[in-house]
Amino acid sequence: MMRIPVLLVASLFAGLFGWTENSTLTLSAEEVATGVTPVSVQGNSVKLTPKNTSIQFVGTHEGDKPDPRKGGFGEFTGTAEVDSDGTLQSVAFEIDTTSLWTEFPKLTAHLKSPDFFDVRTYPKASFKSTSVASGSDGKAVVTGEFTLLKVKKEIKIPVTTSISPEGLTLTSDFKLDRTQFGMSYGQGKVSDDVALSVIIGKPTEVPGS
Repeated sequence: MMRIPVLLVASLFAGLFGWTENSTLTLSAEEVATGVTPVSVQGNSVKLTPKNTSIQFVGTHEGDKPDPRKGGFGEFTGTAEVDSDGTLQSVAFEIDTTSLWTEFPKLTAHLKSPDFFDVRTYPKASFKSTSVASGSDGKAVVTGEFTLLKVKKEIKIPVTTSISPEGLTLTSDFKLDRTQFGMSYGQGKVSDDVALSVIIGKPTEVPGS
């Protein structure tokens, strides 16, 4: 099986929250990688949609009771371009932040408010790659510009990808500091870091999808 460094960074992360309902963590991308369906490559392009890609996040509280909260985004578009050798050329992604979901309606509404995503003012978030550093065994680090709220920052994302006659799969688990994008609500009570799990080649079942 040929492996390629292709990234779809649904570079999204969500804010952290202060609710008390119990929740379980999402599975990591690596844990579900064996249960995903590859996305077909048409020419040199891979079209990324909620039908073949999942973007999930987990936020926690500080202290002895992290009370993890999970969620994701239901609407986004993206494209990964590769060359004839299966090497990534570019990645672009746009996310509809109004499509944010969680397990709890009150939490979803709070995350959409000005305390976090302020989706009425900033209904879109985006990522555009600038470079890909390829490693071995399908591993790579994708660098690009991530825009959320009114902040644009360069981020680096580790990914693991593979391609077969059936198409492309990608997994990525990483963290982002929400405060770097202006999400400072609840500092000291909830963690600044948000865990993200991105999977190209959607699992059979994804909560909220």
